Amino acid sequence: MAKKKQATLTSKSELKNTEKGEHTSIELAGKMLNHLGFIWKAKIIIVGLVCLVFITAYIHINLNQLVEDFLPVKSVQIEGEFKYLDKERLRQQALPVANGGFFSIDLSVIRSRLENMSWVEDVSVRRQWPDRLIVRVIEKQPVVYWGKDAVISSKGKLFVPENKLSIKLPSLIGPEGQYRFMLTELARMQAWLLETDLYIQKMNLDARRSWTLSMTSGLELRLGRKQMHERLHRFVSVYKSHLKTQKREIKHIDMRYTNGFAVAWKEA
Repeated sequence: MAKKKQATLTSKSELKNTEKGEHTSIELAGKMLNHLGFIWKAKIIIVGLVCLVFITAYIHINLNQLVEDFLPVKSVQIEGEFKYLDKERLRQQALPVANGGFFSIDLSVIRSRLENMSWVEDVSVRRQWPDRLIVRVIEKQPVVYWGKDAVISSKGKLFVPENKLSIKLPSLIGPEGQYRFMLTELARMQAWLLETDLYIQKMNLDARRSWTLSMTSGLELRLGRKQMHERLHRFVSVYKSHLKTQKREIKHIDMRYTNGFAVAWKEA
C-alpha cells in the first residue's frame, strides 16, 4: 500500500515537472518571438531612417540646384578707395569664384582669392538681394620700405608690390625677420625726435646689431649697439642746445662715446 502511494506521488511530481517544463518552454518561445519581433522592428526603423537620409539629401541637392537655376549671382560690385588697385581687375579676379547660387555661393573663397593680391589689406563680402555680391576692399597703405623691394603697410604687413614705388618713404635695412621690431623702433625714435626738426629717412641695423639713423637733412646719427635709447635722448638735448643752427654743415654725429660725442663736418 505504501509502495502504491509512493508511486502515485512520484507520478504526480513527474506530471507537475513536465507541466512546468512545458510552461517554461512556452515562455522561452514567447520571449524568442518577442525578441525576433523587436529585431524586425529595429531593422524596419533603420531602413526607414536610411531612406529618409537619402530622400533628404536628394531634396537638398535638387533644392540647391533649383536655387542656383532661379537665383544665380548676376553681378559683383567692388567698393573702396584705391590708389594702387584697379576696380575692374578686382572684379575680374572675383568672377571665376562668384559663379553660383545666391545662397549657396561660398563668400570665404572670394575673400581668400582677393586677399592674395599684393595691394589688398582686407576684404569683406556680403549678399545683396536678389542677385548681387558687394565686395568691400581695403587697400594697403605703404608707410615704410623694407630692404630693396619690400614695403610695410600701415597695418604692419610686409609685401612686395608688383611695380616698384616711386614715392618717398622711410627705409628700414636690417636682418631678415626683424622688420616688425625695427618698425616699432622707428616709430619710437621718431617720436623722440619731434622736439627737433629732424626726420628719419633711413634706419640701419647691421649684422653686429649696431644702429645708424640717416635724416632727411643729410645728417647721419650713429648710436651703436648699446644704450641706443639713452644715446638718442642725449643727442636730442645736445642738438637743441648746440647743433641745431649748424645742421646743414654736419656730416655725421657719433654718440658711441661714454661721456661725449664726436661731430664730423662736411667739407666746405
